[in-house]
Amino acid sequence: MRERIIDRFNQGDLARAYDLCQDGLRDRPDDFWLKHRAVLCLIRSGALERASAAYHEYRLAEIRHDEDCLAVGARLLKALALESSGQAFARFARESARNYADVHARTGGHYPAINAASMYMLAGDPGPAEIYARKVLYGSFDTATASREQAYYRQASQAEAYLLLGDLPTARSTLREAFRLDPDNHLAHATTLRQLRLLVAVLGLDSDWLAPLEPPRPAHYAGHIFGLGAGERQLDKGQEGRLRDTVELMLARHHVGPVHGALAAGSDIVIAEAALARGCELNVVLPAPVPAFLDASVRPFGEAWVHRFEACLEQAEKVVELTSDRRIVSVQTLNFASLVAMGMARMRASVLATEPLQILVSEVDDAETPAGFGTLHDRDVWSACGLDQVRVPYPGQRSSIRTKPAADENPEPGFRPAMRAMLFLDVAGSTSVPDDRVPHFVQAVLKPLAACCDALADPPVHADSWGDGMFLAFDRVEDAARAADTLRQAFADIDMDEHALPPSLGLRIAGHFGPVHEGEDPLQKRPSLFGGQVAVAARIEAVTVPGSIFVSEAFAAALAMSSYAFRSEYVGQIRIDAVMPDQRLYALRALPANAAANLRRSRSARSTQPV
Repeated sequence: MRERIIDRFNQGDLARAYDLCQDGLRDRPDDFWLKHRAVLCLIRSGALERASAAYHEYRLAEIRHDEDCLAVGARLLKALALESSGQAFARFARESARNYADVHARTGGHYPAINAASMYMLAGDPGPAEIYARKVLYGSFDTATASREQAYYRQASQAEAYLLLGDLPTARSTLREAFRLDPDNHLAHATTLRQLRLLVAVLGLDSDWLAPLEPPRPAHYAGHIFGLGAGERQLDKGQEGRLRDTVELMLARHHVGPVHGALAAGSDIVIAEAALARGCELNVVLPAPVPAFLDASVRPFGEAWVHRFEACLEQAEKVVELTSDRRIVSVQTLNFASLVAMGMARMRASVLATEPLQILVSEVDDAETPAGFGTLHDRDVWSACGLDQVRVPYPGQRSSIRTKPAADENPEPGFRPAMRAMLFLDVAGSTSVPDDRVPHFVQAVLKPLAACCDALADPPVHADSWGDGMFLAFDRVEDAARAADTLRQAFADIDMDEHALPPSLGLRIAGHFGPVHEGEDPLQKRPSLFGGQVAVAARIEAVTVPGSIFVSEAFAAALAMSSYAFRSEYVGQIRIDAVMPDQRLYALRALPANAAANLRRSRSARSTQPV
């Protein structure tokens, strides 16, 4: 049993791991390892309220001899603190600090000591913070068998301790030495920098010294399509060479790391090649399957581009085909792919505690050009978020009359394409409701959820239900996110005991964003949504942990470009259906306004103004 749980957990299949923990606890209700792992599943999936309830129900805090149980308690309290505000923040931070201090008393480790120190400082208790900071600097720790990562954390803990004690010069030099010990561990660096930014804000110190230590910046790239030769939308070899030189200079100057974008002939491929030559990670995001995109955006400009496209694709870290549409790509799908690529770059930057960059190849005089699609559309979406932007001048001449990709034509009468943010909801465990209580279930559970849906400030443009399930579709992804959180809270407020319903009932909510076909349902004779993206949304619901909101990467990426009020935490690459590709899923959580501001402050110190 444990091996299966660990395997599912390590693969990111938290829903299955959680279910296996519950199965095991039915046979072994006192197994604290199963309880600990179940709480970890809830924390990782984003269900912090349920994780807190389970932590206290399982009485894990009383298992004083197990370091894992002690650590997960401290971790949960820290997560609750960082997503709270006001008095709740201080209370959770202080409880987290005490919990870390207790772990340190039993293990003697520097990691719980420095976390105790930092959480005390964030809670407004500098006295205990200084005591534990000195424990980090002057304690006795075994470093004989330390790995590079362990050596990094030891040194980084010391840097954090010096900062807490007000010795900024030593903190700087010690932190630089920590980064030198493990130079490629960017995620560990980001974790350290995020916590240090929160601390310098509390201490009233300058944070600019942290920016040079940030991991390489994730970037989104876009640019004009062109061929090689003479005439409209063509560049000669000299012009392409100068373009590549400028792109390489910008990649180096702005410390660019992973890049995200499409791979059309011309600018896209030039940027991708330059990034790969620098050792950057290439993430290709396409609106359609590779063959369809190749035929529409690469092959028409010459076979030489096809070979370069295939070479880039071969070296890409990730290739995302957002739809299964085999038709020529359209304005709608191009803009969809660009939005997802931009959001992926922004989410990656958030994980790495830095600010993303956009690199554009376009004409200098395009500032006033209307942007309905393509490079200019991407420019406007990115700049509307106040994010850094680098313009590389397009070295050729382009017609003032812009050619558009294929129109969003309706291949079948009565259908039209549309972009929709979709939610599927289901009450897990509803089959355990006795038949005589089903009417009470409908009145006490389903009716309040329907009333909640009716009261939404931005209601769905499409709604349907069956049994214990609901299907909602929205024009905007942020409207769907707010609706999901509102419905989750409405369900949590229902007292199942009062209605003599099973307390194990849980609401699963899944979200997805993508193109659909709107048309009349032949059976119900009313408008409905059709297509593969609808099926994806439905399948995600089946693997969602009850009490959580799981969303697709497309949903999370689009939301990252429109709202600071939510956070999407990576769950893992999950098999949602035997015949569908695995999906990268995220747990969605709403943040209090102050907590969202704190999270922004914990990220990059870099400028966020367009350049």
